[in-house]
Amino acid sequence: MRCVLLLFLTCLSGLVTAEEKKSVLRFSEDLKQQAERGDADAQFQLGDCYFFGLGISKDQGEGVKWYRTAAEAGQMMAQFNLGGCLHEGLGTDRDLAEALVWWRRSAGQDYPPAQISIGDAYLFGKGLEQDEEEGVRWYRKAAEQNYPAAQHRLGNCYFNGQGVRRDVVQALQWYRKAADQGYKPSIQALRQLEQ
Repeated sequence: MRCVLLLFLTCLSGLVTAEEKKSVLRFSEDLKQQAERGDADAQFQLGDCYFFGLGISKDQGEGVKWYRTAAEAGQMMAQFNLGGCLHEGLGTDRDLAEALVWWRRSAGQDYPPAQISIGDAYLFGKGLEQDEEEGVRWYRKAAEQNYPAAQHRLGNCYFNGQGVRRDVVQALQWYRKAADQGYKPSIQALRQLEQ
């Protein structure tokens, strides 16, 4: 569970930390007006402002409300964030089935963090029946988009024989692809394997 929560918090809002968001995104009346006029990207950003407390008092419930509004308009990052909030019960009641609905909508737009979240759900049986092969399929979709967290997870699957035949050579190849992008868990995995 901690692993999934860590992934969610890491991936929330497209892999931008709350600290990084503070330097870029801040609440403004103009942003709020754009959101109220129906701009889905502004709705997503306003959700971030409330969820993380960026230029306004932190209010996760209000953030989730704006994520839902943007998600319903098709904004893939909002769909992902809403799924994560539902999965973890952040700013809303916990609902694993609904989380998967939103992650699937986001993943249908080829958003790698959502594809990883679905892969995690299958691999660990969270919110649906455990199916390691299906989890690997979702990881591969994101990994083939050159997404390092997915490449690392796929490497783990090959190394541990989860959902695929154990293949250390394949594991090393996926770890290297992620490490080449500076992904620290893969760099550490390669160091341990090459000792």
